[in-house]
Amino acid sequence: MAAALKHLPHGLPERVSLDDLLDRLGDKAIAFVLLVFAIPAIIPTPGIPAGMIFGTALAILSLQIIFRARRLVLPSILGRLAVSRSIIELTAEKAAPRLEKLERLLKPRGHVLARFAGQTLLGIVIFLMAVIIALPIPFGNMLPGITVLIIALAIAQRDDLALLGGLLMAVVSLLATLAIVYGGWALISSWFGLGQPAA
Repeated sequence: MAAALKHLPHGLPERVSLDDLLDRLGDKAIAFVLLVFAIPAIIPTPGIPAGMIFGTALAILSLQIIFRARRLVLPSILGRLAVSRSIIELTAEKAAPRLEKLERLLKPRGHVLARFAGQTLLGIVIFLMAVIIALPIPFGNMLPGITVLIIALAIAQRDDLALLGGLLMAVVSLLATLAIVYGGWALISSWFGLGQPAA
C-alpha cells in the first residue's frame, strides 16, 4: 500500500474535493481507503481542521462498511469540501516511507481473528475512532488515527497479530480520550467552581 500511496497525488488537481479523492480510490481495497482518510488526521496540517474533515468522512465511510454498502460514498455537503493537493502530497511524502517499514513487519498470520471479529465489529471500532478523530480534542486524533492505520494494514496483510494490536490500541485510545475529557472537565469545573456547594 506504500507504493500506491506514493503515486496517489499524481494527476490530482490543485484543489481536491473529498468526492474526487474517493473516486480516485474507487477501485482500491477498503483497507487502502481507510488508510488514505486516516493518515491526514495524524499528520499536522496547518490551516485546515484535517481531523474534523477526514474524521467525519471516515465515520460516514465506516458506517457504510458496517452495513456492507456496495460502494462507499459521501454526502454531497461533505463530498464537496476541497483540500489542497499539497495536503495529499504531504501525506504521501511523510507516510509512505513509514508504511514501507511497517509492511515489512507484517505478514499473513492467520485470518481467524478478522473473520471472528467480522466486518460489522471492525466497522464499529473504526467508527468510534473516527468520531474521536473528528472531535476538537487537543492531540486527541493521534492514537485513534494510528489505530485505524494499524487495522487497515492488518486487514490488507491478513495479519491477525497486527489486528489484535490494533484492537488493543482502540481500547487504549478510548480510555485515553475519556481521561482527557474528564481531566478537562475537572479543570474547568475547578476554575469556575462548578459542582461546589454554595457558601
